[in-house]
Amino acid sequence: MSGIEKQIIKSVILSLFDEDGPTPKIYWPQDIEESARLLIAMKTISLLMGDAVYQNGTEIDGVNYFGILPFPDLKMNGLTYFFLISDPKARGNATAATITVLIDENNRVFFYENMKYLRMIIDKAASRVQTSKSFDENKQIMEDLRQELFEFTNELKDPLSIKRQLKILFVGLDRAGKTSFLHGVKKRYSEIIKILPTKGVVRTEEKLFEEQNSQISIWDLGGQQKYREKFLEQGKIYLYNVDLLFYFIDIQDSKRIKEVIDLFKKILNSLKELDEFPPIVICVNKFDPDLKKSKEIRKNLKILEEEIIKCSSDFFFKIFHTSVFDHWSLISAYSYGLSQLSPNRELFENQLKFLANKTKSDALLLLNDNGIILSNYSNEKSKISEKVFEISAPHFQTLYKTFKEFKLLKQDFIVSSGITDEERKIIFKKIDIDKHNLYLLLFMEKFEGIEKIEKQLPKFTKNVKELIQTYI
Repeated sequence: MSGIEKQIIKSVILSLFDEDGPTPKIYWPQDIEESARLLIAMKTISLLMGDAVYQNGTEIDGVNYFGILPFPDLKMNGLTYFFLISDPKARGNATAATITVLIDENNRVFFYENMKYLRMIIDKAASRVQTSKSFDENKQIMEDLRQELFEFTNELKDPLSIKRQLKILFVGLDRAGKTSFLHGVKKRYSEIIKILPTKGVVRTEEKLFEEQNSQISIWDLGGQQKYREKFLEQGKIYLYNVDLLFYFIDIQDSKRIKEVIDLFKKILNSLKELDEFPPIVICVNKFDPDLKKSKEIRKNLKILEEEIIKCSSDFFFKIFHTSVFDHWSLISAYSYGLSQLSPNRELFENQLKFLANKTKSDALLLLNDNGIILSNYSNEKSKISEKVFEISAPHFQTLYKTFKEFKLLKQDFIVSSGITDEERKIIFKKIDIDKHNLYLLLFMEKFEGIEKIEKQLPKFTKNVKELIQTYI
């Protein structure tokens, strides 16, 4: 191996859940200690496996999760892919499996920076394992994966970085509300009235947590014509290496609908030329509460959404209706965008799904201290309640903090009452995970007492503690 390989790839392991439980079946290097192998197998499979995931299912294709997990005892971080192998003899007709690639914990940024390619080659190996007929065939698959990983690391000019560099673009026409959006998210309302048109580009740094693995830079690009022309002409500077793009549209500006669509198309074409396909959050902005029933606004909205869908087929995008007068609309759009940057977003949702099943909750939200939604989950039957539930989240957080401030709250939770019937409840509960103050919001059709939730929290918080370290 070269020096680079020694620095980065430390181990590659295929683990299966067999009759003995989570078991490391094929591993490299051969001299990795048995205790380390078992720890990796148990942690990767146990964290991701639950009764509700697959044991009563008939399909294996829909159950697969990527995530970055810390292994502090080994001083390593692992990129793990959880998937299922069809097996008529196994419970639920499927065997749980994980492929884990491990590196030194100090080099964890390597995973973030190269996630797109790593996911692709690990997924390819997992697909081969799913159709494999023998142990020897699996050994060859894992050896091929190891060689492909080594070849990839050899080609990298600078494989090791101190921090993951994330670039978020705020783009749109002038007066679309890009800068106001960010001030609104952070509740800096007094600054909104002082905002002047953005000249050129304004860069700011964002933090989800005090300690995070990534440096997040937000580039607010001026929307006046001369600035738009500049960033389109110099796309290799402004549109290159974009991890997330927010596109802002002023829904009240009927006269510029064609202009806003034309700019959007030009940006998409420039991104394609650069082979950049970041997730896109489209903020149909200034969708103020008093205008929601306006026929003109509805007409503009229909035209915009049809045009956006028509030209965005090559991109993953989601449309939000936002207004600085509706704080939750800003938080929803912003949180959704940031969650797309987390390699563990699927794992967080999975943990919320486990907790929902255990507590018989119909919907759950996990928020940080600033009200940013880290993850959410809702079952299919609670879609109507989900919207009401989401809108109420910031109000519960405000109530909780206010009650705490004035020492009116003796415990670390609030239970609602009087929501359509006595059994249906919303529970807002604080959970402490390391240095992080996190909050859970649970919607329950039939509340059976806080004790039922408390009973499930130790396992939930243990798993979230593992994931939060590598959230972003």
